[in-house]
This record gives sequence, C-alpha cells and structure tokens, in this order.
Amino acid sequence: MLSDRHPDRPRPGDIAQLRAGNSIHAKPGDAFVIVEDVPPRIGHVVLNLPVGHPNRDDWAASVHEREIASLTRISPEGIRTWSSTPDPEARA
Repeated sequence: MLSDRHPDRPRPGDIAQLRAGNSIHAKPGDAFVIVEDVPPRIGHVVLNLPVGHPNRDDWAASVHEREIASLTRISPEGIRTWSSTPDPEARA
C-alpha cells in the first residue's frame, strides 16, 4: 500500500470511476474498487467490481492511473471524493 505521504494517489479500497474512452471500455458512471496498486513509476492499479455485483468473483482489470476520472475514499475521518489527475482532453 502507498504511504500517507501521497494521500491523493489511488490505493486499495478506493472507489474509482474511469474517464470516457478508457482501455476496459467502462462507462463513465461505472464504479470499481481498487484492490491492488503497483509502484508509482509503473502507474497501474488493479480493479475489481464492487461488492454485490454478480460478476465480481470472475472479473478484474488493470488500468493506468491516468484513466481514473475520480476517486472516493471512505475512512474514519469521513468520505472524500476528488479528481485523481487533470483530464488532458478537458477544456479550461
């Protein structure tokens, strides 16, 4: 797991929504749970479907962090949602 020195980086347990045009063809409103991260220089995370999803046991995917549109973290301090990285296709 990543250290708290990088609190905005995706980490296991976070709920992720992906950008349009992502490599796994997920819809923008689909939610995934990050189950594993890899060293920052590689920049990929492993996703699973949320608890209760009928295909959860048979599905996992790896995506680059740049494909994450937003993250939600549930902790004892509360629930926090933020955009993980600027969208290069977004217009100012």
